[in-house]
Amino acid sequence: MSDPLVSRPANRDQASDRFFSAYDQLIHDTINYHHVPAVSVAVIDGDSTWLKAYGMAQVADELVQAEKVNTETLFNAGSMTKVFISAAISLLVDDDSFPEVQWSTPVSQLLRDDFVLSDSHATQVVTIEDILSHRSGLADQDDAFMGVHAKKPDTLKSVTRKLRYLPLAVPPRTKFLYCNAMYAVATYLIETLTNMPIRDFLRQRIWTPLGMKNTYFGLDDVIEHQLLNKVAKGYGWDNDKSSCFEVDHPRQPEAAGAGEMITTTGDYALFLRCMLQRTGPISAAGHEELVKPRMITDQDPNPFWSHQLYSMGLEIENYHGEQVIGHTGSTTGFACQMVFLPRKNWGFVIMGNTHVDVMGKTKIRWTLIDDLLEVPASKRFDWNAYAARLEKELEAATIEDLYPNLPDSRLPLTVPLTDYTGSYWHAGYEELTVDLESGRLEVDASDRCWRFKLLLEHISGQYFVAKKVDIDTREEDLLKAEFRIDSSGSVGQLGIAFVADSKDEIIWFDKIDS
Repeated sequence: MSDPLVSRPANRDQASDRFFSAYDQLIHDTINYHHVPAVSVAVIDGDSTWLKAYGMAQVADELVQAEKVNTETLFNAGSMTKVFISAAISLLVDDDSFPEVQWSTPVSQLLRDDFVLSDSHATQVVTIEDILSHRSGLADQDDAFMGVHAKKPDTLKSVTRKLRYLPLAVPPRTKFLYCNAMYAVATYLIETLTNMPIRDFLRQRIWTPLGMKNTYFGLDDVIEHQLLNKVAKGYGWDNDKSSCFEVDHPRQPEAAGAGEMITTTGDYALFLRCMLQRTGPISAAGHEELVKPRMITDQDPNPFWSHQLYSMGLEIENYHGEQVIGHTGSTTGFACQMVFLPRKNWGFVIMGNTHVDVMGKTKIRWTLIDDLLEVPASKRFDWNAYAARLEKELEAATIEDLYPNLPDSRLPLTVPLTDYTGSYWHAGYEELTVDLESGRLEVDASDRCWRFKLLLEHISGQYFVAKKVDIDTREEDLLKAEFRIDSSGSVGQLGIAFVADSKDEIIWFDKIDS
């Protein structure tokens, strides 16, 4: 009896079915346990590529019928876009028409008026390879950027110009700090130098030469090609209802390059084969640079692993003596992973249509690698136990975590709650408006790149906790929040702990009306 959850095209690849038969049960069990509606998987093994898809690209409800996923289904690749931006810059480094573009070129020399950081020394020294290796000193501050729902959405240029108002967390090249904004800068750099939209440059210079005919940049590109029906629906998971819910496909052109690529596992496998065999359109020198480690990440090594290193859109580590190179991607409604082992001429891509699952895909990925390397059971990592431990460690912070030294007798508000309402301004984060709704202070930030709301709860004195609720994913987190009273007794500033990876985590907004 055929499995209704497995894609069965009429001209199915019998060899792929034979390869995946050993993993069908693992994949089914894993995606069911982790609430993943669908995954598409590609495995490169020498000269062969195996493809198979499992589950539903669209889940049935009272309005729509279920639709099975297949190997031609399109998924959002999230941060697995980043290595394509680095590869694109490698083409400019090799191009005699752009002699000024080298990995060690300071970005400010190429984007003189636009690329200015909050520290003048950092502005002068941060290079192309720094921004691609997450070692610029700027922590992730995606909440500063205005999305497509804003009255005036940010662009690649305006995101780049905003960086001068955002505090650096550390000096350049001293700490690995993942930063999506720097890939927006890199994309803006490519578009500025070539006078081409990034999707056209990638399509002409990388995708078409590799035969990647099912790859697009952003949802608008998909719509223009009239292929929206080929894109998997993205989903979240409601624990209370024990059911998935559909989310809107993310559209984040202001952060293009950090993500936005939409593709199939088969197309992405063509790129991995290029990386494995070091073929064109990337030069030999370009291949060498793309996998050269540039920074130690902050990830603690698991047993049998080395410390993880980072290049330019690629994570590099050793596992049981074998070099493993890859990256993950996650965005609203989608999560994916890719990895390749150069010495084994082997690669793996998995894409799914929910953002809530990371460990499930990780377990599938490393099970296949363990089998490839013939790792004995006693030396295989227990991903189930690790997932349970990680889930507990990643639980949202509590009020006590944020404010461990609260007084036994908490201080009352200094001024009436209505005095805290109004608009607040920060040059980098722009305007936040505090409203009073049902006796509680709230901020509607649905105009941001990642849409959210802040629900403020008074703790003591001028200190609050802001519950940050993602409007699309429904995920919640707690942040420190604080108001400052000026010398006249009026509310003068609002501070929100938007920068998690910095000792100066609080961003201060000035009150601009009453």
